[in-house]
Amino acid sequence: MSASQKTKDNPPPTNSNTMPTPKKTNDTPVTSSQVTNGRKPADVNQLHEVSTSSSPIVTGLDDSTARIQQQLRLIQADDVAQMGKTRRIQGKGNLITAGYEHSQLTWSNLKRYIYYVTETWSVYIMRQTSGKLTWHDAVSVIGFAIWGTVSLAVIWFVCLIGTLPPLMWLWRLKNGNASLVNANIPHFFETLSAKQCDAAKEKLSAKPDPTAHNPRNFDMDIAALFLQISSLMYERDPNGSNSAIQEATERSDTSLLRRELVPPADGDEQGSDAAPGAVINSLFESSDVARIIKTLDATAEYSEAFIKDFTKRYGLAFAVASELQTTSQAYCSLFWEPKGKWVVVAFKGTDPTSFDEWATDFTCTFVDASRDIPGFSYLHKGFKDRILPSEGRQPYKSIAAAVKVVCKELVRGQPDGTKINVWFTGHSLGCSLASIAYATALFNPKDFGPHALLRDAYCYATPITCDIKSRLVFNHKMEEDTQVPRTLWRITNRDDFVATGLPDLGDGRVEGFGADNMLNFCHLGVEIYMKDSPNPCCVAGDAVRAPAGYKVHFTSKFDAATLRGMRDDLKKKGWVQPFYITWMQYLPFVGSMAAHGTTNYWEQLQRIAMLPAVERTG
Repeated sequence: MSASQKTKDNPPPTNSNTMPTPKKTNDTPVTSSQVTNGRKPADVNQLHEVSTSSSPIVTGLDDSTARIQQQLRLIQADDVAQMGKTRRIQGKGNLITAGYEHSQLTWSNLKRYIYYVTETWSVYIMRQTSGKLTWHDAVSVIGFAIWGTVSLAVIWFVCLIGTLPPLMWLWRLKNGNASLVNANIPHFFETLSAKQCDAAKEKLSAKPDPTAHNPRNFDMDIAALFLQISSLMYERDPNGSNSAIQEATERSDTSLLRRELVPPADGDEQGSDAAPGAVINSLFESSDVARIIKTLDATAEYSEAFIKDFTKRYGLAFAVASELQTTSQAYCSLFWEPKGKWVVVAFKGTDPTSFDEWATDFTCTFVDASRDIPGFSYLHKGFKDRILPSEGRQPYKSIAAAVKVVCKELVRGQPDGTKINVWFTGHSLGCSLASIAYATALFNPKDFGPHALLRDAYCYATPITCDIKSRLVFNHKMEEDTQVPRTLWRITNRDDFVATGLPDLGDGRVEGFGADNMLNFCHLGVEIYMKDSPNPCCVAGDAVRAPAGYKVHFTSKFDAATLRGMRDDLKKKGWVQPFYITWMQYLPFVGSMAAHGTTNYWEQLQRIAMLPAVERTG
């Protein structure tokens, strides 16, 4: 099935009176429909047994995968319950879901823009009046404020035009429900060969090689699978989870508002050790728990159907891990192989027409991160607030809880001491969230449980994320474990604006700027700058520049000739990007924006040479 063949145009109604009842399976004796009305808050042990998928795509799953998806549905329900309760307390109205009025969405985006401008300029005024800024620090802060205010105004207008009902109707007429970022290659999600996918799965389950510190191996097979997964994250319909959030908001009985909404930061209910379903159980009566989970079950039939079709084709499994405490399209999911020894944590990137996600990208002021990541100094505020907010339930905790569930289940039947490899991936905004979550797990190794082993991250189109001190602390930590070589790869396509267009002088160890200087932003990880064969790719990063720096080799189960043959097969089928889309990348400014697309990353990944990387000097 191609991206243009999705069948989400006419999703089933989300009214709870017309939803199908979740079906029982052999290992799920209690379903959400059996949690009867009029009872006290549901017992968490019973919530563990709630059936979490009535989708026909997931019928016939092995018991292990079914158990994992049931547990992760409860973790997702915890997120939804917390968000619904928060919205009720804050007095927020109905969510904009399917069938929304364009004027309502435009007004909502305008309010978000006003909030951004107010917050951004308030930060500038406070820093300016503190008397701690040097003149060049002050220039950088006001420069960022002006740049963000103007740029986001333009983006607001683009989102206004891009979401006009006539344009959306024309887009669906031509491309079905394919997301904008994935629509340029026909049958995009069938372009990964089964042989290369199997090769990637084999390596993802393999034990780490202690001798692989130098040279570091950039695995082409893993990179191809992870890029497909990162792109696939855009294909979920957000109206499904939003319907459940709206249900939770409406079910928030005022008599329960006296309950403590946000547990203490160090409490079990807040942490990743909490049992799945603990939060929703603490906030809602059992009848409301049933309705919320029922909404998640029913809407998943269409909102996640395309993703599950992909995972079924390639022998994978999938479940949402966190809604990232937002009603926009951002979320985090886990993908794993049912009989494998690995799981990948994937984050969705910025949707071109989602103004809220653009506002997150542009909230690029510094915020302290030392409480969550020991030794770190500052992170990009928009990204940190999405994954590690200072108040409320942290999405990272939900993700950690989900990883624990998967690892604990996958290790069943394995020899004692078996570890489950945990990998990370994402595109665009998803890269930044993946980088921060990866760094948090690196410095808090117990978060994922005793069966997890943190491995590498493959991130595509990574924006600036942190300050210089945080980057140096991260690099040092990455080299501490001599038995487990780790690399956070950040892959860049040409002059992708998101990855290269923002001031990143911090990547070059710039000295002399104050802590509040916005030019201090930098990236995490080792950059792979992709180039066309026969030219070698370039590599950049502190470890590369160090006196004892390492080399980077490109590896694959297949030789270069076989990989070229795979690409030739796609050309014969017509499953390649139109030449004019590829050539757009050479145009000034427009090219840097075009280079950001997932299909351009995919095309470029197929064209790189299997040669040792050379240091990037420009």
